Amino acid sequence: MSKAKEKSFIVLNIVLAVLECIAMAYLINLEGLPIFRYYTVNSNAIQLIVSVWYLWCLTRKKEIPTALTVMHLVASVCLTITFIIAAFVLMPQSTFAYYFLNDVAPIVHFIGPLLSVVTLMLSQEKIPRYAVGVPAALSLAYGFIALFLNWIKVLKGPYFFLEVYSTPGSVIAMWFVIILLLCVALTAGYMFIRSRIDKRRKQQ
Repeated sequence: MSKAKEKSFIVLNIVLAVLECIAMAYLINLEGLPIFRYYTVNSNAIQLIVSVWYLWCLTRKKEIPTALTVMHLVASVCLTITFIIAAFVLMPQSTFAYYFLNDVAPIVHFIGPLLSVVTLMLSQEKIPRYAVGVPAALSLAYGFIALFLNWIKVLKGPYFFLEVYSTPGSVIAMWFVIILLLCVALTAGYMFIRSRIDKRRKQQ
């Protein structure tokens, strides 16, 4: 990575880390640790860890571990899904302002996802092939845990398709399939784009 690109990468991760810290502080102050029942909050928390970890490695001239590269891919895919769900599923049931303008909503639903994908494309570490299934596996794990907690009445929702006592099983299954397909498609797409970018870098 050239010095200019490395500086841009560092600056973007500083911006991401600061914004995610602001969002996490606001959300935790608002509701405490139960706020982490949301897929969106967990996805943004992963991105915060990713950005801080990158900054630690780069400022200390440490090698970027594969685990960090995979975690970055997970953050980008999961954050993109939060944007898609907020924009095309949840917002029509509410308002644009609620999901994209209020409080820290611009960070967790738009700016975070956007910058996460941009930094993923700027990074140069090779994404291992096995990573293609990681975002989907983690998303399914979140879904099944949330379903179980809904079933034993420890949790309600936080999304309508997780409410086992008020949502038909067919609807729940449909949404699990939709999110699974989104995860796989986005992961494959991002990995393909990165491979093309990496190929062009080698040719320069």
